[in-house]
Parts: sequence; structure tokens; C-alpha cells
Amino acid sequence: MTHYERCLATLAGEKTDRAPIISGFVCQAEFLLHMSGVSSEEFWKEPRRHSIEAYRRAGADAIMQFVLPKRPETATEGTGGRATNFSRREEPPEARFPTPESVIEYVQQQPSAEEVRRTFNAREEYDRYVAIMREGIRDMAPMVWVPGHVCGCPPFMWYGTFGYSGYFEAMITAPEVFDRFFAMLGEQRRLQNAEVARATREHDFIPVIYCGEDICYSAGPMCSPKLLSEIYFPHLRRAFEPLKEAGIKVVWHSDGYIMPIIEELISCGVDGFQGLEEDHGMRLETLAEMTNRDGEPLILWGSVSVTSTLPHGTVEDVRADVRRCLEIGARHGRLFLAPSSSVGPEVPTENIVELHRYGIEYGLQAYARGNAVVA
Repeated sequence: MTHYERCLATLAGEKTDRAPIISGFVCQAEFLLHMSGVSSEEFWKEPRRHSIEAYRRAGADAIMQFVLPKRPETATEGTGGRATNFSRREEPPEARFPTPESVIEYVQQQPSAEEVRRTFNAREEYDRYVAIMREGIRDMAPMVWVPGHVCGCPPFMWYGTFGYSGYFEAMITAPEVFDRFFAMLGEQRRLQNAEVARATREHDFIPVIYCGEDICYSAGPMCSPKLLSEIYFPHLRRAFEPLKEAGIKVVWHSDGYIMPIIEELISCGVDGFQGLEEDHGMRLETLAEMTNRDGEPLILWGSVSVTSTLPHGTVEDVRADVRRCLEIGARHGRLFLAPSSSVGPEVPTENIVELHRYGIEYGLQAYARGNAVVA
């Protein structure tokens, strides 16, 4: 099967030769240097081109989102003096928004949903998405290109702008203000998604989008699920409508423990999940038993752990985790093998190589024994 055929069949729950392997968010430059075969000097001249070649040589079927490693001089310092993949930040958000009142004032100044509809440029949005897809397809072929977070859902992660305490206290204090705010953001995304759906249909792009917001942390939602049901999820549901009408699958980035809100996300139109923090209760085995709102098994992108197996395990530990995932995938039918989230600089190169190599080798064995057809 070609990469595209394998990915398309897996999205539909049809028989495949193995689970597709998703890559594109390895933030560990040594692996990319190793697989691309170039010097460090050459790599940093054109990191995007050489990273794509590294993934191609590793055997990836699809590139999701595509996150490059940070240059060491622009990154924060981690354990043992190694660079992380977080950028240095000069000013904390609380410096600009010191109180909940300042957050509310800013939000109140944003345009309404009606203003968004009036000023939206459909042709510009259509052309933007086509350009993103064409560039990725051109550069990453024969791998499949799935851009991340360029459409889909109304942004929720405003704590990066406002700071955590000010943002959530403001939301609790003035829910009606934030309901209007998320209605506006949801309308932006609904209009964008309509153009994404049109572009996908007219250009035969792969019918899946990857989006999602970090609404939860390790213990659950960052704010009350009841509040989310009142001021966020109705607008998320409306934003997804053009995608669902076009038959486009929605895969949600799900950092944290999302089980308290997972049914609501599914009811809004989410078809699958990525970023499964199994250390915090997001078990792949549990999700493999769940369905989307149309009764189809969830699409699952994962889930070799980036917090335990990959950074701290041996090569054999990586193989064991890959086997676990692929055995589930062979029964379930809609699994894309991938790390659970971004692969950091602390992960040994040999573990990343083995994830790709053994994922192909064992995937062929597991699926030859009987890949479930679930469509």
C-alpha cells in the first residue's frame, strides 16, 4: 500500500497491511541529524528540508503539524544543561494583564460574531488553506501531510496571553462576557472550516483535520465542565458543522486527563484523539472501546509514551510499547502509531529510530494475523 492508501483506509476503518506511522513532531535534533545524514552545520542551514528527509528515511507514513527543534541558543535550559524545546520568554503574561478585570476589559473589546461574519474573506481563507496543503504535499511526498491547528476549533488556551489565575477567575466572574467571546471565535472557525471543507473536496485532500486545545491538565479540566458546557462547547459544536457535513474526520489534541469531558467532545463532532497521556488515565485500551457520535470506533493517534518509555526506557521497552499499541490497532482498525506527544531533546536517538523501524516490522506481522474491519 502507498502511504496515502494506508492512511485513508485507516481513517475509514478498512483493512490495511499495517498501522500508519505518524511523525513530524520530534524535537530532538540528534535523531534528525542521524536520519538525514548531514552535518550539524548543514542541518541548521535548512532544518525543515533535512527534517523532512529524516522522517522519509525513518519510514513515516504521515507528517502531522511539523514541529522543528529549537536552536539551542533560543531555547530554555533543561535537566543537565540540555536545551529544551521551549522558547525563552521575556515577559510573563501577568505583566500585561495583572487582574481579572483587565482580562475582562480586553475580552469585551473584541468584535462580535456578527462583525466576524461581515468582514470574513472566504476566498482569502480558501486560498490560504490550499497553499498550506499544496506546499506540504509538494515537500513531504510521498508521505501524507496533515497540518495542525490551522483550522477547526475556537481557541481556548488564552491563559498563555492572560496568565492562568486572571483568565480563569475572569471566566468564572463574567461567564456571559466569555460566552460572547467564544461565540465570536467559534464563528471565525466555522467560516474557516467551511472553506477547508470546500478546498478538501475540490482538491481531494486527505479528509481529516488535526486541532484541539489544552483544556485539561493531569487531574482533569482546568475549569468546571459545567462552565465549559455553557460557554465553550456550544460554539465548538457549531464550528465543526461544516467539517462534519463534508465527512471530514476531526482528531483532537488531548493533553491531560480529558475523560470528564470526552463524551461532550465526541458529541461536538470529535472523531478521535492524539496526545494520550496514559500516565494520567488516558488509556489506549479504554479509548479503543469507545465510538464517535456516528457509532464508529475512535481514530487514535498514539501512544508510545514520551514521558516514560521513550526518554527512560531501553530499546526493548520501546518495542514492548509498540507491540502493545499495534496489537490494539490490529483489533481496533483505526490506530495510527505515534509518540504520545512531542518527542523532547532528552529522548535517546536509538529509541526514536526503533519506534519507526519496529513499528513497520511488527505492524506488518500483527496486521497479517488479522486486521479488524470496523467500517
